[in-house]
Amino acid sequence: MNFETIDSNINAYPDIFLNQNGVTITKKVLEYLGYPAFVLCLLDAKARVFAIRSCKSNEPKGFKFSKPKGEQKGVVTISNKNLLDPLRAVTGEDWIPDKSYKVRGFWVADAKTMCFDLNEGVQADFRPVTPSNDAE
Repeated sequence: MNFETIDSNINAYPDIFLNQNGVTITKKVLEYLGYPAFVLCLLDAKARVFAIRSCKSNEPKGFKFSKPKGEQKGVVTISNKNLLDPLRAVTGEDWIPDKSYKVRGFWVADAKTMCFDLNEGVQADFRPVTPSNDAE
C-alpha cells in the first residue's frame, strides 16, 4: 500500500463563501496565492467574475490580507463594506440575502490571479451555531 498523508488544515478546493456578513476565503486560495500580506480585489461586473491577486504593500488599492504561511491559522474573512457592496450589486436578486454561497475558484497562472465566476455560486444554508452540551 502507498499511503499519502492528508492535510486536514487545508481545504481540498480553492473556494470562497459569500454571505450577508462577508467573504470567507479558504486556505487553499491562500496556498495558491502564496499567503500574501496584501492583495488586490478585482471585479469584472459585466462577466460577474471576482478575482484576488497578490500585490505589494504600497500598491494603490492594496488590501491587507494574510499572515505568513506558518502564522496563518485559519481562513481569511473580509467584511469590508467597500468590497461587499460591489459584490452584492453584481449578484443582485439572484442571491438570497440570508443564504451563503460557495464559489469554486480557478487559478490563472499567467496573471497569478485566483478568479471566481459568481455565476457558478451554489447556495448553502448558514451553519447554525449549536450550544455545547459538555457542561451537563
